[in-house]
Amino acid sequence: MSQRIITIGRRYGSGGRRIGRLVAEKLGLPFFDKEIITRAAKESGLCDEFMENFEQTPTSSLLYSLVLNAQNGAFFGGKPVELMAYEAQINAVRSAAAGGECVIVGRCADYILKDEYDVASFFITGPLDWRVKNTCEWDGISEKEALAKMNRIDKARASYHNYHADTKWGAADAYEVCLSPHKMTFEHAADIIIDYLSARNNVE
Repeated sequence: MSQRIITIGRRYGSGGRRIGRLVAEKLGLPFFDKEIITRAAKESGLCDEFMENFEQTPTSSLLYSLVLNAQNGAFFGGKPVELMAYEAQINAVRSAAAGGECVIVGRCADYILKDEYDVASFFITGPLDWRVKNTCEWDGISEKEALAKMNRIDKARASYHNYHADTKWGAADAYEVCLSPHKMTFEHAADIIIDYLSARNNVE
């Protein structure tokens, strides 16, 4: 339990991935996000495109597909493809953590690793209008498109987390620190996380 893993959950458009990468860079640690999908896809034998779509689909829809595919014989390696995808992501998270201290964004990593490591969990959020503005700028889409995309992806993230964990995605009591960086730069937000980690280490 002595090895520390830093996990970051986030709402779409909040800059959580960018902040996580900054934290990793400042601390000289490996950073895992899209890399986990790629690793999971390679290890499971499933293509990257399937894994990308899988992550952005609500769990309720995936469970329906799992049952439907099991009935219709849609298997990969002797298992329903959705079950293979779940197992692949969980194994990829554990593999990333096994390599040493690191920063992992998303993938329910805080819950998956909580019994094996010293997990420091953070959640990045922010006001809706600020996140919409960020999404429009970063993705090059309209406000209407941004809102629809944010709702779709956050619904999938919440569904995935709430299905696997015994905590509620985005709820303050599910994380050590919740941070809304809409009145600061992402670098300042990363520094706040690093300062917290330093103070956390000094508590006996």
